[in-house]
Amino acid sequence: DKSKVESDEGKMLYGTFFEGAEVVECDVCDADKLTETLKDISTEAPGGKIDAIISCLASRSGIKKDAYAIDYQATLNCLESGRAVNARHFVLLSAFCVKNPWLQFQQAKLKFEAALEAQSDMTYSIVRPTAFFKSVSGQLEVVQQGAPFVMFGDGTVTSCNPISEADLATYLIDSITDKSRLNKIINLGGPDEPLTMKKQGEMLFEAVGKEPNFFY
Repeated sequence: DKSKVESDEGKMLYGTFFEGAEVVECDVCDADKLTETLKDISTEAPGGKIDAIISCLASRSGIKKDAYAIDYQATLNCLESGRAVNARHFVLLSAFCVKNPWLQFQQAKLKFEAALEAQSDMTYSIVRPTAFFKSVSGQLEVVQQGAPFVMFGDGTVTSCNPISEADLATYLIDSITDKSRLNKIINLGGPDEPLTMKKQGEMLFEAVGKEPNFFY
């Protein structure tokens, strides 16, 4: 929805992120329309060609129907449209958690990864980031309101080193030209040591000045 970027509110919130870019709206679920749009962009692009495609598509709900419609099929549409216009490279934003594919969206992402690896018309980089700082801090408001910090197991079963959105965006862009990332799956985390869920919770409670209160 271009209006979310080009409206007064959109310009205030996201204007700096799109400075110098042309925003084109297209339904990625419509394969034919998507290919037509990319062909139009190719015609106007320098040298008459799209060099690379970066896909950050993800379903909102993660349920099976949405996951296979977006994380798999719509992303596959982007790949096929890229192949149709002879794009050189495809950068996929996947997820670190697909290593243990218990959920439908993880399975859908893996299915697309397999399709991307199987084709030979475009080189690719598959980037699997850990959690964003933004998502890790999702319990901050809950903790501030006095509710417990929710964890799996005893809070030490899993750990992650969150990455900032800006650092991830830079990495994705750099993957277009970095030859060391060609045709590779890259697990990507932040610069710090991994933190257990319990440690993350303790840091949140310390930040808001409350006694630790965990729900296991």
